[in-house]
Amino acid sequence: MELMRRRVRGGCDDGSGPDGGGGARLGVRRGSAWLLTLGCALSALSMVACGGAATPAAEVPVAEAPRPRNAAALAQEIAGGKVSVLVYAERARGHALAAQLARMNLWGPLLDGTGIDPEKNLLRAFVTAPSLRAEREAVIVLEHDLTPEKLQAGLDTLKGRSNPPAVELEGLGVPATQVTIQGHTRVVAVVEPSFLVVLPESKAKLAKRFVGTGGFPDPEGPEAAVATALEPAKTLRMQYVPRVPETVRSLSLDVVLDKSGAVDLLFDGPSESPEQARSDAAELTEGVDRATSYKVAILKIRLFDPIVFTAEADRVKAKRRLTPKEIDQLFGLLSALTPR
Repeated sequence: MELMRRRVRGGCDDGSGPDGGGGARLGVRRGSAWLLTLGCALSALSMVACGGAATPAAEVPVAEAPRPRNAAALAQEIAGGKVSVLVYAERARGHALAAQLARMNLWGPLLDGTGIDPEKNLLRAFVTAPSLRAEREAVIVLEHDLTPEKLQAGLDTLKGRSNPPAVELEGLGVPATQVTIQGHTRVVAVVEPSFLVVLPESKAKLAKRFVGTGGFPDPEGPEAAVATALEPAKTLRMQYVPRVPETVRSLSLDVVLDKSGAVDLLFDGPSESPEQARSDAAELTEGVDRATSYKVAILKIRLFDPIVFTAEADRVKAKRRLTPKEIDQLFGLLSALTPR
């Protein structure tokens, strides 16, 4: 899972693993604090032995170790995630794309009636699963700005909508509830005051691994979302999704939002060689064109102009700007294909 880890691991680059996050540094600091305490005690004892008065030691503030931004790496390990999406929701606010997503109501089954507004309350969101077809195995991490009171009210509403009734899970190390919404059973855990984790039932005991997380790294550039897939020929195989050649080992997509309402899509992925990259680029171009067009009688109608992949050394790349009109057309198709 190195592709997404390089993009989203952030705080783990200091040598700490996704679980610990700075444990060695914290140990050094604790050791230093013990040595300081021991030194002050010895100093006080020596002054008493010499008949002097002990001078209170000045308090030395110890800076808290930065929390590791390892939420994405943890989620991928727990889910076995090979297909992942990280959304910097604060960058999408006010953009036409956010309005389109809101109309699709993708979060509806989980958040309807809770008072939690994804467009307003989410800061960052991460979703990962073994493949596009394995949505029931997905792990979701949500960073939000809700007050404790509003969060609890939302969770109480969610529990009230569960059928069968919600079950409070004890002994997990974090507050967690099992809910079933529209036939889908999930565990919702409050792992930190500003972080919610949604897991499959079978992974509930692993929710406590997120305790102490610092969330996600800041974006590397102007992207509002980053999607990655390892072994995309297998993990992205699904109806209506363009076929990816077996020789493309991974694929990433950066989504950059423009103030005009347009969206820039930047694709990148390694192939096996420069020669193979040229072949893969041609196949991807054809596949995306087929997926974004349809025939009426003898006419071929495209939702938007083709996305053309090119080879750069042993990599396949593409850059395409979608206009607001093209975005409307694309979401019209997505809405028609999305199950209700």
